[in-house]
This record gives sequence, structure tokens and C-alpha cells, in this order.
Amino acid sequence: MSASPLPVRPAPRPGEPLSSYAARLADANGLARGRVLPAWRHDIDVPMRELSAIGSLAALDPGAATQLTMDRYPLAIRGHGPQRRHGWRLHHAVAWVCPSCTVSTGHRELLWQTALVPVCLHCSCYLIRARSPHVAVPAPPRVLEIVQTLARLAEASVEDRGARQVLYRRRRRCQDLAATLNGDSLDLGGDLPPVDLAAARRWGAYPCPDPATVAALLVLTGRRRGRRSKPAHLRCHQTALFTDADRDRLDWFLTRLRHHVDHDDLRTGHVPSMLPPPQGDDARKPGAWLSLTRAATALHMLISQATGDTATPGEAMAALGIAGIPSCVLIDGIDAGQGMREQDGDLLTTALQELLAAGLIDYQRRRDTLRPVSRLPKTTHRRLPTAIATKPAFRRLALAWIWTRFTHGPMRSSPWPTTPDRDVAAFDKRIDPETRLLLHETGQQLLADTDLLQIPATQTTWAGIARRYG
Repeated sequence: MSASPLPVRPAPRPGEPLSSYAARLADANGLARGRVLPAWRHDIDVPMRELSAIGSLAALDPGAATQLTMDRYPLAIRGHGPQRRHGWRLHHAVAWVCPSCTVSTGHRELLWQTALVPVCLHCSCYLIRARSPHVAVPAPPRVLEIVQTLARLAEASVEDRGARQVLYRRRRRCQDLAATLNGDSLDLGGDLPPVDLAAARRWGAYPCPDPATVAALLVLTGRRRGRRSKPAHLRCHQTALFTDADRDRLDWFLTRLRHHVDHDDLRTGHVPSMLPPPQGDDARKPGAWLSLTRAATALHMLISQATGDTATPGEAMAALGIAGIPSCVLIDGIDAGQGMREQDGDLLTTALQELLAAGLIDYQRRRDTLRPVSRLPKTTHRRLPTAIATKPAFRRLALAWIWTRFTHGPMRSSPWPTTPDRDVAAFDKRIDPETRLLLHETGQQLLADTDLLQIPATQTTWAGIARRYG
């Protein structure tokens, strides 16, 4: 068949998929659908020659046929690889239709092929799987509101990287909830249909195939704890601080973190309360600890996103023991998904490399272990000179010294937040090498004793621990 325009050329409807338009175009001209578009096409990865052929048959402007496919959406929506996995797109064998308008008019929409839209916004009812009984169940207003928001985010994600990050995190939350949901934890308010737990468990490389269950998951994951949107004037000001290169840098860094999460088991617990300073900088100069703890908070948030969680700045600071410090452009840019400046990216990249080179130390465990310690072991006291071991200031600074050396955190994160870091730095300069080695061995032993307490111990073991700590 030649590529000359057909006599009857209907205009594409808003949101219509290519397969639906090809069927309408063929029916309007008395042709089989296969004469316009092969029957096995699923509105994604359509070859350019077929798009050009439909464009010629329908006299569409160049690129208009592409707008009817999912190829224009980012990977966060259409999925990755030839099989289009790990996105919002449903498996190609799953087809959702509207029990009201599809049956009567054949109406279909492109986003119905994703888990983003499990309801028909025209008929305000839940979609159903094709070839299921045509029973229209109205969707409650909160479901319609969520789906309308997600549909707008899907269109915005074509150009806006921030919208892509929002959709990526939402999908991860839905997937995690689908894997852990049980009948006892359901609290849907009574206006949602029953959740199919078996269908929910099938959310893996592809979303759940049941539209009603997907709608319930979208509602449950929409209940955010403690997250409040910033005022409009602050959001506009924040957006102006970042460029496209900054947004690309943030996306790239998140991609790198996901790689280390999958291959090196990177976790938020591997982040110290204060990142290592850049080469040539002094971490003990006034104010340096604040910028490095802010950077640690940012890295904690990024790793949280890479693992599928969404820790807020407050939650990240609380985990690092530095709650209450003021925010900054770096933290706000990551929290809003707007971008990361070049100097901040260099700092976080260098810090990540050092953490990986050190073998990913569990700093969260070290903080939890050393926080309850309020005095030096008796064995350490006996090895110290009597003249200094009896001084309360020495004992306090010795514990502070152990804290800073093993947790790599400021005194703000310690059990003694009022002790200045400069006092610990001066203490480090005053002590002799033998005392420094003894305190280092004490810190190692404190961490080792915690491992010993976590296994079944004999009476002799407990006696040894009691002698050490009095």
C-alpha cells in the first residue's frame, strides 16, 4: 500500500495511544488494522518507518505520531531495557480498559498502559482488565485526585527531572508496600474496593496487574509523614538556584549510588556524622564541622533515595545525631529534587570514594555502641599514669577523643554536645603517643565487647566484662 494520505483522516484525541488511533484510522477507511499498524505493536518502541507511514497515511505533522507512543516518556515511566522493566509500564500481556466508555465507544488512553492511571478520569470509575466482567465501580474523590496529580506529573516528567524523581520514588514505595502489605495492616477508610493481596505481591519488575489494588497502593503511599511542601515563593527561589547541569549532576549521582547499593550493599548507616574534609582543608577550623555535617546529611538523604526510601532532612539529621542544625542549599536542592552544584558534587563524590575505599564502615553501629559509654574501662585506668587518670577533665576528653576518632562525627553528635571540638583537638595535641595508642585500643575494645554481648556468653565471659567495666 502506498504511503499517500487516506481519504478519511480523523484527528488524534488527547491522550490517545497509537494503537487506538491506528484502529480508528483503519475503520474510517474500511481497512484492516494490520494495513495501518501491525497488531503486535504495544505503543512503545515503534520503529520510525512505521511512525512515518502512519504520519503519511493520516497527514500528521512530523513527530505527531510519536506523541501517541510511550517513547517520549522518560525511563522512570516507560521502563528499562528491551522488556521495559522496572518502570510504571504494565506488562504487555496486561491491558486495562474502562468498563463504561471503552465498551460503548472504544475509548482508550495511553497512560492506561501504566500503573499511574488505574481509573478512568472521564467516567470516574476504576479500570478493569480486558475480558473481565464489565462492572463499573465508582472511584472515591481521593483516588481521582491522586490519579490526576500523577497524570500531570507524567506529562511534566518529559521535561522536568524533578517530576521524574517524584515518580521514581513513588513507584519504589508502592513496590515495597506491595511486598509487605497484609490484611491486618489495611486501613483504607472503607471507600476503596478490597485489595487483592496475591495481585499486590506480583509487583516486581512490572507493576501490579489489578487496577483496584494499584489504586489502593497509591492512596496508602500518598500518606507522607511530616512532609510539608515549601511555600511557592521559596520553591521558585530554590529552582532559580539550579541549572540543567545541576539537575543532571544530581541524577547521575543517584544513578551511581544505586549501583553501589546493588553491588556493594551501600546503606545509610555507612555515613559518618561529618564527611572527610577536601584535600588540603582543615576540618578543625571554625565552622568547618557545620558544612561537613550538612554534606553528611545530604549524602544520607541521597543513599536513602537510592535504596528506595525517602528520608527527610530532619530524619537524616536525627539518624546522624545532629538534629537541629540549619539547612542549606545542598540539602534543600536534594530534598526538592532540583539539583546539586558542582562543588557540592565534588565533595560528595570524594567522600563516597573514601567511604568505599575504607570498606564501608558501619558508623551507625559505632554511634549506637559508644553513646551509652560514660566512663573508661578499669583496665584502661590501670594503664594510665595516676597523675592524669584521676582528673575528671581527662576522663571526659578521653571519651570525647574516642568518639570523634571512631564515629568520625563532631561533638554535636556525641553524648556531650556542649564540649567544643577545639577542646578535643587540643587534647589530641597534648597527649603522648603511648596514651594515644592506649585510647585507640580502648575504643576498639569497646566496639569488640558489643559484638561479644550479642552472642551467648558463659559465666567466665560475663565476669571478664564486669572486671573491665567495674
